[in-house]
Amino acid sequence: MAGLRRAYKVLLVDLARSYGGAEVRVQTQAAALQKATEGCAVAVLRGSPLHERLSRQNVPCVALESRRASPALVLRLRAVIRQNGYSVVDAHNVQSIFWGHLAARLAGARGCVATLHSDYGAEYPNLKGALYESVLRLNRLMAREYITVTETLQAKMEQQGLGRRATLIHNAVPIPPLPLPEPDHALRSTWRAKPEDFVIGIIARLKPVKGHRYLLEAMAQVRDLPVHLVIIGDGPLRTELETQAAALGISNHVHFAGFCDDVPRLLPSLDCVCLASLSEALPYAVLEAASFARPLLCTAVGGLATLLEDGVTARLVPAQDSAALAEGIRQLATQRDFARQLGMNAYQMVAARFSPTAMIEKVLQVYDRAVSR
Repeated sequence: MAGLRRAYKVLLVDLARSYGGAEVRVQTQAAALQKATEGCAVAVLRGSPLHERLSRQNVPCVALESRRASPALVLRLRAVIRQNGYSVVDAHNVQSIFWGHLAARLAGARGCVATLHSDYGAEYPNLKGALYESVLRLNRLMAREYITVTETLQAKMEQQGLGRRATLIHNAVPIPPLPLPEPDHALRSTWRAKPEDFVIGIIARLKPVKGHRYLLEAMAQVRDLPVHLVIIGDGPLRTELETQAAALGISNHVHFAGFCDDVPRLLPSLDCVCLASLSEALPYAVLEAASFARPLLCTAVGGLATLLEDGVTARLVPAQDSAALAEGIRQLATQRDFARQLGMNAYQMVAARFSPTAMIEKVLQVYDRAVSR
């Protein structure tokens, strides 16, 4: 079946209001599926970051006006599926899975696929997480196939008795050829970094699960070193984190860069990429950083713990441990040759294991099963 154009049409559903790893994957899949199937479009919220990017890329979109919690989404999606003859509906977050698969069943489309990007129970250890997990349990009546993006998510599906319907397909990123671009010193200066600084970047939404507070505490513990932190991303915690940095006396060593829609442009100018998350699946930020041979400092959680090897492809530290993060920063900032070797090892790992072509072919095999069951 490899390389054959599939004789069915695919609707990807991603009703996210923000832009993250799941949306990067949807964008990658949607572009590739234009030639690999009879047709592919993406159902999005009108005006969302994903809608804007897909429009610039000339990928067909179905822009929905309704709020994500509105039952009107079912009627709109049902009409879209019927009118365009979509046989596969692949949904990429909890709300998208619920509304998208319900609409697919009402429209008579049997190929319901749920792509899982997060362990929602672990990411939201509260009522929200419990609600999300309940929605996913209810969805077992509709989903024919599941796609997981990390070993931990695949293991969870197997523990729930869904292993035969679940397929592990890692995210993928384009791999820049060697030699890689040099740092942009003008860009580094806009971050207020000095020429001698070891510049650390964290690329993540500003929300509690991403662990920014622990990284700021770690920065306060290494203020004797020429290190500078660039926080790339935005979210509800920005004011709180800016206040924390001021209280720790490190505001001059931290720059809040805000949301960026072109992360690969920034990566060559970072000396290290850190993820301090409390819970993770397989974030695109790590794969993108590795594709530019950036040394990685990450917490040993979820997909990070299974993907990366401490001292070989990354420095791994416990979550919620600012002292361990500080130790990792100190080692990478003072042992530059070691840091560069970590980055090159990570580059070789993603180049060997995370091919976009291989990812799409595995996705198509899942779709084949979904429409044939």
